[in-house]
Amino acid sequence: MRMYELDGKRPVIGRNCLIADTVTLIGDVVIGDDCSLWPGVVIRADTTPIRIGNNVHIEDNCILHTAAHIEDNVMIGHGCCIEGFVGHDTLIGNTATLLPLSRVGAFSCVAAGSVVADGAEFPEYSFLVGQPARRHSAIDPEDPSHRLRLARTYLEGPRGMIAMVRRYRAQGLWAMDGE
Repeated sequence: MRMYELDGKRPVIGRNCLIADTVTLIGDVVIGDDCSLWPGVVIRADTTPIRIGNNVHIEDNCILHTAAHIEDNVMIGHGCCIEGFVGHDTLIGNTATLLPLSRVGAFSCVAAGSVVADGAEFPEYSFLVGQPARRHSAIDPEDPSHRLRLARTYLEGPRGMIAMVRRYRAQGLWAMDGE
């Protein structure tokens, strides 16, 4: 992992985090506990602070910039660009983009490849699709057909991100606890 101080601000990493050796953190970045940052992630807080909650998992080759704010229990898929607000318990599909000042409410899902436009705001339990993203439907967490739209599906269970982090940690891979 590469960490750089910028304008007197140095990244702060919480406890029990798993961070790949190719992650780059710059400036006023605060990362909560029990997070994972996978190979190629770049979090660059050179214009505004970036805040990441607890139990957030950011997969390979994602970029966070321009006031990104990620609440707790969020799963961000491969190759995303996040420059907006992501509510807790939200799933962001592979290669999705949230442009500056966009807001996605809690318990939502942004479909793979979707683009949430500058300043767009969506309420809780939204399933967003398209370029630009629009609200396709509401998410009902009790509806089994919506299982793949729930962040917890990708975080929990024997094949989820939390289990994968434990497997990597047990094998001594990458930095932990802000090392």
